[in-house]
Amino acid sequence: MVKRIITYFFVAAALAVQLVSCDDGMTYAERMEQEREIIDAFLADSGFYYVESFPTDSFRDSKEFMLFPDGMYMRVEDFGSGRAFKSGDMVTVRFTEVNLSNQLTVSNIAASFSDTFRYQVSGSTQAGIFVKNEGGDDAFMVSLYSSTAVPSGWLLPLEYVRDGAYVRLIVPHKLGQTDATYYVYPCYYEIYYGIAKK
Repeated sequence: MVKRIITYFFVAAALAVQLVSCDDGMTYAERMEQEREIIDAFLADSGFYYVESFPTDSFRDSKEFMLFPDGMYMRVEDFGSGRAFKSGDMVTVRFTEVNLSNQLTVSNIAASFSDTFRYQVSGSTQAGIFVKNEGGDDAFMVSLYSSTAVPSGWLLPLEYVRDGAYVRLIVPHKLGQTDATYYVYPCYYEIYYGIAKK
């Protein structure tokens, strides 16, 4: 518990530094242009490239991503071998998040509990709400960003993958967590998805 509190303290301090440094007088349009440049630079530096349609059976190589119309990039490393995700599932996630504007990295991969959210689908609309973990504590994402809403970019892969999947995402601010949305920055994610056992 003490280790978790110390981790939260350092993450909160890093986020506070980031928030103070964001007040630079840029317009929203300028921030969006800067975000586009950050994503383009990340793709180029990593050697990643993208296609605009989902691969028929698998991605061609380790550098290929799919670009969604809303600007999110996805690469499926493992489609999972369990059943498909459905509305009402409790979905577990272990993830690493990298803020591409300043390289701040947070992760729950080594934590004792994964984050869990309730997945809901209504027509073409997806939603997710983080719930408390098995120990009764808030989800790591809730502790970081003070919101129980699952980033909408995290929900898009659930249409394509199954229980046990592993994906990589480049998520623009409009599909990201609350700080990314407010301060207009993209994040890179590596996420492991599972279905919580009942």
